[in-house]
Amino acid sequence: MAVLRKPHDLPGTITAALFIGLGVVLILQTGSMTPMGSVFPITISAAMIVFSAILILRNFVIAARRPSVEAADETASETEQTQGSMPRRIGFLVAMAAWIGLIPILGFFVASLIAFFAIMAVASHERVTLREGAVLGVIGVAILTAFYLIMANVLLIPMPRGLFF
Repeated sequence: MAVLRKPHDLPGTITAALFIGLGVVLILQTGSMTPMGSVFPITISAAMIVFSAILILRNFVIAARRPSVEAADETASETEQTQGSMPRRIGFLVAMAAWIGLIPILGFFVASLIAFFAIMAVASHERVTLREGAVLGVIGVAILTAFYLIMANVLLIPMPRGLFF
């Protein structure tokens, strides 16, 4: 009889499960939208559900492959890694909440640009040189501009406006 073990990354697994629930709710909410208008939210929600399910599956597969008796130093190392990543997780959640809160104030593009740089700072494990930061900034602005133009001009999604565009 197989014993179901605690997932490799319990906070990540819980978050992924919440994202699956959110994705389902978002898909159900598109029922009142036009078929054309619902394509984008359904696609994003479905991708969120699929990737979250893959993360949950991955965490349980990794947990199942671990030896049943772990050395004390491996357990301590894993605990240190989990605790070390917690500030990054909290920073990411704060950046996402700030992004959502700033969209109606600053506008979608500017709030998204600030969120991009905040998330990049939280996600960077190594020190980023000035040159690398400039390259990442240019790439981020280019991608964000492309997404903004596609959503506003091709998909005709009304973009939230604030102090800026």
